[in-house]
Amino acid sequence: MMMKTTSRSATCGALTALSLLVPLRAALASGFALRETDAMSVGSAFIGGVSRANDASTVVLNPAGMSFLDHSELENNLFYADPNARFRGQNFMGPGVTTSGVQGNRGITDAATGAAYGVWKINSRWAVGYGFYTPYGQRANYPQNWVGRYQSLVTSITDYELSFMASYRVTKRLSIGAGPRLGYLAGRFTQAVNLGPINTIFGDTTGDLTANAFAFGYDVGAIYKVDDATQIGVNYQSRMSYNMSSRTKFSPPPALAAISSINNLLIAESGHGSLQVTLPDSVSFGITRVLSPRWTLMLEGQWTHWSLIQSLNNISDHGGANTTVPVGWRNTWFGGISATYKVSNAILLRGGVSYDESPATLASRNTRTPDTNRFDLGFGVDYRPFDRVTVTLGYAHIFGTNPHIDNSASNMSGRIVGVYNDYANVVVIGTHLRF
Repeated sequence: MMMKTTSRSATCGALTALSLLVPLRAALASGFALRETDAMSVGSAFIGGVSRANDASTVVLNPAGMSFLDHSELENNLFYADPNARFRGQNFMGPGVTTSGVQGNRGITDAATGAAYGVWKINSRWAVGYGFYTPYGQRANYPQNWVGRYQSLVTSITDYELSFMASYRVTKRLSIGAGPRLGYLAGRFTQAVNLGPINTIFGDTTGDLTANAFAFGYDVGAIYKVDDATQIGVNYQSRMSYNMSSRTKFSPPPALAAISSINNLLIAESGHGSLQVTLPDSVSFGITRVLSPRWTLMLEGQWTHWSLIQSLNNISDHGGANTTVPVGWRNTWFGGISATYKVSNAILLRGGVSYDESPATLASRNTRTPDTNRFDLGFGVDYRPFDRVTVTLGYAHIFGTNPHIDNSASNMSGRIVGVYNDYANVVVIGTHLRF
């Protein structure tokens, strides 16, 4: 009887711990937004896209640039990212009481993604285009026996966006662009559930949450040519609100599942729910200046409205616990400088450096997104084997600042204290066909 009472109490308490699966960065994907829109941007440390208007990726970087292109264009990009987030530290369940296990491996796993764009020049004033890319994504996978397993195990998030844009050249020097965006956000989040002494006897029960939704947004931008060598760009990307459908499932080890009273309780607590997630809006602005027939310089800045996300609410549709989770993100700035050097008509070199501020602070950092401020260093090359064909290679190294973590996700998950070693490498190949 004592066993049954303790099991029910621990299992119900674990539901609160599972609520951490709600903000598992489906909402906070902003902390690991993917800036890899195209090969030119990667090689430029993600600087210049809002004002350069020289390839089809301008569809999503600043749609106003489409009418400044000389030709219609198809562009395809393939990226490979090698991120690392190695944890060192402990999870404290009480004063001097730590969770057994390993400190974790790389945490964030490698991933490949792609992006495709197309622009059709209707006439000298009008152009239309499409863009398909993944602006947010995360693949975290900690060992089953790592010390922070009551905070997180698997975090898998993907956000696909499809854009349809139109651009109009108002005058010889001014162009505007706008259009709708359709987004699809999906995620899977798991963690071990702390059932106290039950785990010691039977092993860990796993909580698994999946969620997905569609949403609409829009972009609007403008580019102004101050003179033949200088152009200024500004672009606004709207927020996108996702009304997500979620499903929670508890998976106990076989010996625990054989105890019908506990297994029935876990089944009762499993089920569907909903949460509303708003990915914030942003404003980008920049300048491109042609210094000479060989050199071009670009500056860019971006402000992102991450403070929209202060808390998340998970609502059960079957009488389970409704949970409000504080988030506390801050608005962020991004900026940097890049340059290109034209070696010949067939070869162009580029490079850049940028600084990307994280929306997370020590108070809000957690194991699913051990995010930090970062510096980006990029290099790239364009090779034009034929007049209307260009192949672009890009590489970027992202330097993290080894963020500390001190997070009490819930009473059931403990307090994790330590430091992450964060960095990443990104390589990309892009092809451009003009017609």
